[in-house]
Amino acid sequence: MDPLLVTLVVMTVLLGLALMAGILVGRRLYRRPAVGGVLSPVTRQHLDLFQGGQLSEDAVETAKQRFRSLLERGEIDAVEASLRPGTHFVVHVRALTELGTDDAGQILERQLLRRHTDDQLEQSWYWIDLASGLRSLNRPQSLPHLLRCAADDIPLGHFLAAETVCFLGFASYLRDVNAPLGQAALRVLHRALEGLRYGVQPHVITEGRLGEAVERLWDHRPERTNPLVVRVFVEALRQLRRAPHAERLIADDVSEQEAFSWQISRLAALEPVLEDYLAEAREELPRLLAATPPAEHPDILRALHDLRAEAGDVVLRWLQQPGYPHAELALEVLAWSRDPQVGPALRRWAATRLPMDQRALCKPRSTPPRRPSVPADVPYAGILRALRGHASPETEGFLTLAALDWDPTYRVAAVASLGWWEPWDRSEVLRCLRQALRDGNSDVRRAARAALARLGECQALQWFRAALASTDHQRRHEAIQAIAAEGLVLLWPDVDELAEAEDLEIAQHAREALERLDEDLRFRRD
Repeated sequence: MDPLLVTLVVMTVLLGLALMAGILVGRRLYRRPAVGGVLSPVTRQHLDLFQGGQLSEDAVETAKQRFRSLLERGEIDAVEASLRPGTHFVVHVRALTELGTDDAGQILERQLLRRHTDDQLEQSWYWIDLASGLRSLNRPQSLPHLLRCAADDIPLGHFLAAETVCFLGFASYLRDVNAPLGQAALRVLHRALEGLRYGVQPHVITEGRLGEAVERLWDHRPERTNPLVVRVFVEALRQLRRAPHAERLIADDVSEQEAFSWQISRLAALEPVLEDYLAEAREELPRLLAATPPAEHPDILRALHDLRAEAGDVVLRWLQQPGYPHAELALEVLAWSRDPQVGPALRRWAATRLPMDQRALCKPRSTPPRRPSVPADVPYAGILRALRGHASPETEGFLTLAALDWDPTYRVAAVASLGWWEPWDRSEVLRCLRQALRDGNSDVRRAARAALARLGECQALQWFRAALASTDHQRRHEAIQAIAAEGLVLLWPDVDELAEAEDLEIAQHAREALERLDEDLRFRRD
């Protein structure tokens, strides 16, 4: 089983437990397989804990007594040797946390330097356990180690980042964002803010004093445009727009609501200057991309994508460099470009490297081949996805041809890029999509249904409305997510009704979907 797939499944379950089910996994969430049979015992244990389950008090007390005896005899190595991978790990971390001695804190801190398992998902759980324990022990001296862990792109990184930003002293690392730990702190702050859209609960804004943290960052921003700073400010403004939704989740706690409002007020006071900073960044980042070596491009490309900034000319120049290592990220930026040269350049790239007509004549397969069916230096799926932002009769014909590809990997990408504009040849596009509805691959069928809904096809719209009204909790979440990810603005009124649902999970998920639709629409209007 693909580790990333397992991670997506776990995150989906976590979101349901955290009143945000279905938001995190993004554009492919509603295509995930069933959860059963893919989760390890450690993951199932932690999901139970997230659900309100409790560790065995007897097990914690037994471990605590044993550790106390060992520490009194100076047998620290024996205690550390007990912290092995497995379901007992969190029990032992809890026991050491409750002991609360300096030795116990140091033992937990040293575990951050160890890799307990090659399973990235389980390792993430262990780091979250350790971060929670160290925060309970009020050990800000653990922050440098924790920042290095939380800054990495790991499964469940949003939850680890949320624990990290809540440490006392975290904001002090934002005074020098050019230093290595300052860069790590920026990444962690961004991930925590982003996580608030992905299942992390709003109390993190209060406990982490995130309004003050962003204020600190503004006061110590570097003179040169920094893409990580840009990404933090973009997320801060997103949270400002979502603040009324978050307040509903804490409406029953007056003190929490007051503290939350105070942090949000700090962001609101910064809103005008942050908007000005980001407007300048839209102009500066393309120049920065042109002038920096490829090793520094990922953060710049992600910042350009967050801003929906125009960088078509610069990005195309880099993509023309043989072996450019960040082609997929670059293509995501090009999806938002309005440069008229982008569409023809992308079509030409694929058409000159791939025999598209021959591929379309082969018998379609329902499952992808074990090895990629296109050369490694041709990011065909990324090209197809990027073309959804470059409407033209030529692009439409290119996509309908690609939708006949024998490899379902590329049929999905092509079909998913149809329906984003009123077709030049509507009958041909509808014929293509209706054929895709009968495809042997389920992802192709889902993409076709969403494309037909974008074009206002009644049967497809009714399918989504029926899913929204379903008594199946999971199906409703999947429908909401699909509507947001696939830009189904014709279903906005239906989602808007769910924003006032009595079911808090459904209501919160619907509000986030509306925010996502609004963000995309505002870009297209501009």
